[in-house]
Amino acid sequence: MKKLIFLLSVLVSFSCSNNAENTQAVDSDQLVTEIISISNDYQQAYITRDWETASKWVSADLGTTIYNSNGSALTVQNEEEVLNSARGWDFGTFEISNQQVFMSSDMATAVITFDADGSINFEEGEQNVPYATRASQTWVNENGEWKVMHSHWSPRTNSQGIPQQN
Repeated sequence: MKKLIFLLSVLVSFSCSNNAENTQAVDSDQLVTEIISISNDYQQAYITRDWETASKWVSADLGTTIYNSNGSALTVQNEEEVLNSARGWDFGTFEISNQQVFMSSDMATAVITFDADGSINFEEGEQNVPYATRASQTWVNENGEWKVMHSHWSPRTNSQGIPQQN
């Protein structure tokens, strides 16, 4: 009986041990700074049509999509889309501001929202067409690496969103 009580007490003590000692603490401020930085880098790679850099944040398993609230179709973000020099337009200017990051409770999913202001130049049309958008991106931590799953862009209140060539 003493052996049984001893065995039960050992089992209870192991089951009550604090596993938090083995868990590394996450610095949420540092994580927010990292998400903002990689989001900026991802956008810059897209703007400059640098697939080699942009692909660091695109998951081969998850994929990445973009949706614009200007009536255009959902776009799959891939090498062809990023390198597409025949899309008929290019960025004149592009500035990101007002970034905010919202984390899931397990710190494995992040949504970043931001404003983007700039201009678009159409190859066979208007130049420096202004736009002002509000964007969001969903990022997931995949095996220790942050990957962008989806971006959404829509016009800001009292602003012109992402223009389309007529």
